[in-house]
Amino acid sequence: MNDVILITGNVAFQINLDPTIWIFDDRRFDMQERFGVNGLGMELAPFLEHAQPKPDAAKVVIHQQDGSKTVVPLKMARKAVLQFARDGKPIRPNGPALFYFGDGSNKENPIGAITRLEVV
Repeated sequence: MNDVILITGNVAFQINLDPTIWIFDDRRFDMQERFGVNGLGMELAPFLEHAQPKPDAAKVVIHQQDGSKTVVPLKMARKAVLQFARDGKPIRPNGPALFYFGDGSNKENPIGAITRLEVV
């Protein structure tokens, strides 16, 4: 399993995310506070902005290890959270991170096994 998630596509800069090092990032937060689930999370927005989506970008395609794809509006992706740890350990299986919509609507079934976030 690869621990890196790529941000690619209609962006100025391709970004390589390594959720295994986010434990040291001051922007992390307790998932219990927002979603009532055990673990630590990071907001996706700063990483998306660092990639600089081009003005005509409208969606994010979430690519998963099994070949599945989920398409979400870029606006929703900017409010998303990636859970990177549970019980102080990296997300396994289905890691390296789990994708939660900002409103928590998929907290019972977050999107996992993410390999790439393709901005289109």
